[in-house]
Amino acid sequence: MATLGIELSDVGVHGVVINDDGSSRTIQLDSETERLPAYAFSGSNSDALVFGTEAQELGQVFPRRVNSSFIDELSLQTTNFEGRQSRIAYSQIAYKFLSELVARLRREVENVERVVIAVPGHYLEQNEISEQRIGILLGILNDLKIPVVGVVDMAAASLYSEGLWGVAEGERLFHLDLLLHATHITVFNKRFGLERVYFSRQPQNGFHSMQERFANALASRFLKQTSFDVTEDRKIEQAFHAQTREMLFHLGKSGEASLEVSTREKSRQMTVTRDLAALDLAPYVKVLTQILLRAINDYGDGDRPVQVILSERAAAIQGLKEAIVAQGVGVVKQLPAESAAFGAANLGKTWELPESIEDVRVETGINLDVPQEGDTGEFHPRVPVGAIRLVKQGKSLNPTHIVCDGLAYELGTGDFIIGFGESEDFHLVVERDLTPAPAELCRLKFEEDRWILSESKSTIIESVSTSSLRAGDSFEVALPGRRKQLLLIHCIQ
Repeated sequence: MATLGIELSDVGVHGVVINDDGSSRTIQLDSETERLPAYAFSGSNSDALVFGTEAQELGQVFPRRVNSSFIDELSLQTTNFEGRQSRIAYSQIAYKFLSELVARLRREVENVERVVIAVPGHYLEQNEISEQRIGILLGILNDLKIPVVGVVDMAAASLYSEGLWGVAEGERLFHLDLLLHATHITVFNKRFGLERVYFSRQPQNGFHSMQERFANALASRFLKQTSFDVTEDRKIEQAFHAQTREMLFHLGKSGEASLEVSTREKSRQMTVTRDLAALDLAPYVKVLTQILLRAINDYGDGDRPVQVILSERAAAIQGLKEAIVAQGVGVVKQLPAESAAFGAANLGKTWELPESIEDVRVETGINLDVPQEGDTGEFHPRVPVGAIRLVKQGKSLNPTHIVCDGLAYELGTGDFIIGFGESEDFHLVVERDLTPAPAELCRLKFEEDRWILSESKSTIIESVSTSSLRAGDSFEVALPGRRKQLLLIHCIQ
């Protein structure tokens, strides 16, 4: 049986399924893409609505017949489409959209045991509107017979998908995301997981308004270079806007892209470089950078290190990452498109199905406490102090030594124990003043003529591999306020 993670926002839906054997795959939800855009188009007085990419493209030609706010503003509030005689509630549009989503999911995935939904941060605020949104969402999914086991903050799920090995205890993480109609900044404190300490929503700075301004700027450039006005024909303008959307994400990988408009008379092209796009997006970059810096100034923890994490959409804003790095705020990373869906599935793959929707888990952060059986037979919470990531780069030789801070330590032929704090039990001490009492970080075990890595209760190991360790493999260790790298080597006697 599989666990399905769903990222749900006004941008659209991503889905990732994780099977019992640990394998995972991203689900293709639209005809040409993995993401199902959260657009609804009404073409007549009938109850039928068109969703996805088709609705998004039709909205460029008939803007008053499209709605893209029904997920962002999920409620009993009503709206109307041009051409429809009666108004329709956002919740009704969402029901039809989610029904379409479920039909597509069932064609792509079988035997789903549990579903975890990653939702935008404003769904999980402590107010009546947010509670109503969650209630409507869970009610719809329950009516559609979806086995929802939990709802989690989208930003937290995104960070969990990448693992928390590189984040020391006490470190602050600033997640920046551009949804369709707003920019979201979420601040987490790394404390045995992720604790959400701040959330901000900027409705005037969404991806849609940014993309519209960017497309208009490129249309003006196109007119100057080719003497052709793309706004003269709605279908040409529609195709041009679609190209600019795709180009934003393409520029981050290639450095340049081409815009092409073809008519009966001729084909016209314009090349757009990453630097040119950054120039057109500079005012938007300035606003986003200022918003982020204010959050860091208000919620950064003194001199402690911080990390800035950009969603795929935020990273597509050319010049934004460079502008943030130039401020010297700390480490700046970017996430892949499916990170929230994968993180949600990975987080909830062991959660039990509740008896009713009132018992569905709703999480604003990530709790890494794991039940561990103590000496008395009772279960007590696990409190990890460090995190380790194994980097497999070795070839075929068994390691004979491990290197830390330039010194090589012989592994021998028995268990090799690595820890922090003064203790005669440890063969290698990575830090001596980290905790009041010594604690084991991990141990290397020599079994059947091979070395394997064994986890200890003080540590979370990301991507644990049961395969043997080889010379050339390394461990990246994150401890409170510091990091270490340990390298396995083979010494020729």
